[in-house]
Amino acid sequence: MALESVIPGLAITGCVFCGIIAVIHIYIFILESILWRKRAAKSFKLSQAVVDASAGLAANQGFYNLLLAAGLIWGLAELNASTMLFFLAAVFTAGIFGVITSSPRILIVQVIPALLGFIFVAFGFFPTKDWSYWRHPLYLVLILIGAGLVTAILSFIIKKKFLDTIPKVSSRLAPANDDIHF
Repeated sequence: MALESVIPGLAITGCVFCGIIAVIHIYIFILESILWRKRAAKSFKLSQAVVDASAGLAANQGFYNLLLAAGLIWGLAELNASTMLFFLAAVFTAGIFGVITSSPRILIVQVIPALLGFIFVAFGFFPTKDWSYWRHPLYLVLILIGAGLVTAILSFIIKKKFLDTIPKVSSRLAPANDDIHF
């Protein structure tokens, strides 16, 4: 991509969003993969028994967040808008899944920043004079929103069919370690 066709203010803002989101995902990796047993009970309001039983799952999830951060950093290092858009879309759709199945806080931490970053990168790196069907910023944003809607529908189905049937563990009443089965 020729950098002379970039709209600097929008492109820089998009890159800043990518950088912030990458740092957030590195922090999430550290919290979920390294500090889980020390910080999760307080951060997520879980009993220590649940924290201990879910440590392996949390470490795996944390590693996925590290991969998202690595992809965003890769896109930034190469100033590759397509790479940034792909990983911003991944953060956006994973965030929607998390909002519906886990915590509404993810909307503020992941979904909104990824959407804004996506919009700024799309319009900053693909200005109007270079629009083609697949690089038209409005089409890219509409495709992202469509992917978000599909993710939301799938999330609701998964939550209703599979997750709502799992009994909730109260954080006040910590079950014995042998009572927790994943």
